[in-house]
Amino acid sequence: MKAQAYFSEAKKAAPGIRWLVQLAQPRDEDSSSLEENPILMEQIERVERVLANLGMVHDGKFAKREKEILDGLQSNEKGSFEHAHKLLGEMLGFEAGNVEQDGSPDSWWIAGNICFVFEDHAGAQETSALDVRKARQVATHPDWMREHVEASVQAEILPVLITPVKKFKEAAYPHLKKVALWPLDEFRNWATRAIAIIRGLRPTFVAPGEDLVWRATAATKFGQNQLDASSLNTKLRSRLVVDSLDRIK
Repeated sequence: MKAQAYFSEAKKAAPGIRWLVQLAQPRDEDSSSLEENPILMEQIERVERVLANLGMVHDGKFAKREKEILDGLQSNEKGSFEHAHKLLGEMLGFEAGNVEQDGSPDSWWIAGNICFVFEDHAGAQETSALDVRKARQVATHPDWMREHVEASVQAEILPVLITPVKKFKEAAYPHLKKVALWPLDEFRNWATRAIAIIRGLRPTFVAPGEDLVWRATAATKFGQNQLDASSLNTKLRSRLVVDSLDRIK
């Protein structure tokens, strides 16, 4: 009880000291998200700003944004899906963006030195095969990012293909060796769970930077559900397109 009281007083006196987060929560084997992780804390701080901008007194703006994301990700229309994909990244504390120009990726998420650049292939038929044109397109996205998005220049960039297809053509193979796969159904399920976690955290949120216990709880939830950039990077890099889809002539 004394330790908790000391923490409460210290928290009031110095709300910006991140190491106090670790004192706010019990230590256990599943609390790796509470370890010093500046990329994760950067995400959580952005999440706080998003929640503050959407408002805490009424649910209307948050509910509208939630619906916009979930409905958009269920669409197979390019514009609706891409816009929702960007909004999802923002909701999860990434620096997210997308532009409409020749050769550009569909969206990107950046946190710290980790960058995911996406090719949204949601409109493809599951029975179709990934061709060389699409493969070449996604493989060149890291180059486009370094040329056009300053925040990605020093980042570790991972091109990610979101698609329902189960196979790729032989000619596409050389371009897919460093491209990660995120199956469309799995991505949609992950997104739905992610939004539910943010919704669950929202009622106890007060204001940006004012509650380190809330930050610790949010960080733990992100780590446990692979919403943080580092965990997501590890997950996606372990599943490359060439190792996951069937290769055909």
